[in-house]
Amino acid sequence: MHATTALTQASVDEIALPLAALMRHLVTRTSPDFFKEVERLELSFSQVKALNLLTDHDPLSVKGLSDALGLSVAGMSRALDGLVARGMVKRTEDPGDRRARCLALTAKGAKTMEGLVAIRLAGIRAFAADLAPAEREALLPGLTLLAARPEISPLTPPEAPR
Repeated sequence: MHATTALTQASVDEIALPLAALMRHLVTRTSPDFFKEVERLELSFSQVKALNLLTDHDPLSVKGLSDALGLSVAGMSRALDGLVARGMVKRTEDPGDRRARCLALTAKGAKTMEGLVAIRLAGIRAFAADLAPAEREALLPGLTLLAARPEISPLTPPEAPR
């Protein structure tokens, strides 16, 4: 059984290590415009993460957001205060507990996230365009299979203008 465990770990690493390198490349090399836009908007990464999560899961409580993002409630609350003040997120009373507040994206927050996703997608498209035909051919079946997973398929961006 020990040999099987080692073999399994080796095969996991055969996927995890190159995938980590690819993710690092995509985040750092294909995203300069994304980072410039985040800076222009004067958003913190906690705020970007909150907007991203609210895009898929609103309304959420401050605690729900902080738990999902691994941030303290106090830190998440500060990040959200800035988003509320800028009209990107709205607070409403929780119908189940009037002492609690729910948070949801406003139209401005949704438009901000759409813009950030479009910028990120443009960088990924540029990366994909630079792949050799054999690389694209090898990558497509695996990506298609992974993108169909229930936790991933809802995250597929809509077709964005090029």
